[in-house]
Amino acid sequence: MNFASLQKFGKALMVPVALLPAAGILLGLGAALTGPLTDVFTFLQNDTVVAISEGMSRLGLTIFENLPIIFAIGVAIGLSGGSGIAGLAALLGYIMMNTTISIVLGITPEMAASEGEYVLALGIPTLETGVLGGIVVGLLAVWVHSKFKRFQPPEVLGFFAGDRSVGIVMVFLSIILAFLVILIWPPIQTGIDAVANVIAGDSTNPIYIGIYGFLERILIPTGLHHIWYAPFLWTGLGGTMEVAGQMVSGDQYIFLAQIAAGVDVTAGRFMAGKFPIIMFGLLGAALAMYKSADKNNRPIVKGLLIAAAGTAFLTGITEPLEFTFLFVAPILFGIHALLTGFSFAVAYMLNVNLGWAGGSGLIDYVLVNVIPGTNNWWMNIVLGAIFFVIYYFLFSFVINKWDLATPGRGGQETKLYTRKDFNDKNSEEATDVQTDKKDYQLKAKDILEALGGESNLEEVDACFTRLRVTVKDAEAINEPQLKALGAAGVMKYNKNIQAVFGGKSDLYKNEILDLLKKDD
Repeated sequence: MNFASLQKFGKALMVPVALLPAAGILLGLGAALTGPLTDVFTFLQNDTVVAISEGMSRLGLTIFENLPIIFAIGVAIGLSGGSGIAGLAALLGYIMMNTTISIVLGITPEMAASEGEYVLALGIPTLETGVLGGIVVGLLAVWVHSKFKRFQPPEVLGFFAGDRSVGIVMVFLSIILAFLVILIWPPIQTGIDAVANVIAGDSTNPIYIGIYGFLERILIPTGLHHIWYAPFLWTGLGGTMEVAGQMVSGDQYIFLAQIAAGVDVTAGRFMAGKFPIIMFGLLGAALAMYKSADKNNRPIVKGLLIAAAGTAFLTGITEPLEFTFLFVAPILFGIHALLTGFSFAVAYMLNVNLGWAGGSGLIDYVLVNVIPGTNNWWMNIVLGAIFFVIYYFLFSFVINKWDLATPGRGGQETKLYTRKDFNDKNSEEATDVQTDKKDYQLKAKDILEALGGESNLEEVDACFTRLRVTVKDAEAINEPQLKALGAAGVMKYNKNIQAVFGGKSDLYKNEILDLLKKDD
């Protein structure tokens, strides 16, 4: 698998991940109705509220209990360019694979309920392959879809042409896949358990947690960080534990299951250290860059950094701010990654159990940590204050010591500032949704032109914060123009281009795809 394929796979993982905030909201509200708040608001202590709370928690957990099939369908749709046929093939394949496993191994619902190696998947007693099993089925569905969507059988078998052949082929290949899983999954599970005992056990070396946090940040420029953290959050690599009589795997799943069950939270080692950095550390970095800017440029820099730092603080979306210094002073990004690793290690050593469903910002911090009362939730504020000071003074020292060209410093004028000015102007002038729609349409045309025009595009996609395109000629890309149109940074990997437009990336993708369809 080449680098471009890895990037595309990482982006596809974000399709199912986008559903998780909904689970977090339900679990957070459900826990709030029966958590510490009831000691203050005693009117919540009644059967009706308890029933509502249990219902919301149950609905939230249902999403996590069905993560394997959600990932199977999500990966298939993400890697096939949004094909519903590929998604349907993944659903069919998941059912067929697990049914075959159940029949061959003679797994019963009673075995699934009592033995950790088995599980009920969509009501089918089968091997507990978890999210990894779902991803494999999704990848198989993508392959089948790409190979058979244009299949042309003899005329007498014309009914089975094209998309109609995808499901048929998927049925038989899923049966074969089931036998492969039966053979290879036990040693894979043994390997996962062995690694998990080292990095997710009771005596884990804090250095391991620190390395995890460092890599989770340093991989952001490549877009591969999704692939790195996914196994720790949603598979046995992040630990396996019995919660409310059910075996659950993955640090995030365990964390939210414990929140829903109202028991002491012990998970979060692969999440807790991120909160002090995202909510407070980056604020210190932003302040350092603001103070280091030339006085005449500070008003522009101030608006840029407030918007980016505020987004990180509230929602946990960090790329707008991180790319602000990544592209003008990469050494700062390296320091940021190292400090993040240190924060993860310290949070683990201090037994801080924090987690999230959607992001590591204030919203998730309050909703699924403060209100339910997770272990040492208040330490985030203490650690955050410390990291704010560290980031501010360390970034200030490095910027001045090596005279780094951070925004607005040393007379540096970059297109980065134009992005903020443009966005502020649009915010002030936009009076209704239609105006915003027209703005995106007009800007999408300019972005399309900066990417080399319609003839230069082979594929257009987006994740949460980046417009991702594959082009025929990377030299035809007008990088300065993309930055002038709002891109915080532009990365080129051969013919694969990533332009960081923040939360608007998906909007621009849809507008560009509409423009391409109109020209067909």
